Amino acid sequence: MNSRSANNITNDFQHEARILNSIWLITALGLVTTAGLAWVAKYLEITATKYDSPTMYVAIGLLLVCMYGLSKDINKINAVIAGVIYLFLLSLVAIVVASLAPVPAIIVVFSTAGAMFLISMLAGLLFNVDPGSHRFIIMMTLTGLALVIIMNAALMSERPVWVISCLMIVLW
Repeated sequence: MNSRSANNITNDFQHEARILNSIWLITALGLVTTAGLAWVAKYLEITATKYDSPTMYVAIGLLLVCMYGLSKDINKINAVIAGVIYLFLLSLVAIVVASLAPVPAIIVVFSTAGAMFLISMLAGLLFNVDPGSHRFIIMMTLTGLALVIIMNAALMSERPVWVISCLMIVLW
């Protein structure tokens, strides 16, 4: 009887760990995608400061339509709708961030945070660490800060990029 209960607990832990690791992977991909979309927005000159940008109106309109549809019946949401909403949110964040900061700084900050999530997820899977534990969060923060130091030192970034990178890692 005890072995069956222990197996259920182990299976529940593995299922929860798989879900959290999937969330970390989606977050890592989202951060790197945001950096890429910021570059595209800057290259195509799509900014939040241009009020006559039709692309900005289309993105905001589609996001509002998706959010309205989501608010109607949240129980019927599927992965495709969630993915489209996530992509619209990433696009809007990228457009706004590209309007406010230089793109190389955005790429360094967002890619560093994305790499932190990816490396932490892989280390958690490799060493079988519970992704919801305090040890995992501490490991993730230290990994992120090490990445910030390595990336910014290698790229000889300016002080504001260092500060924003560190704040983004600690706040995540």
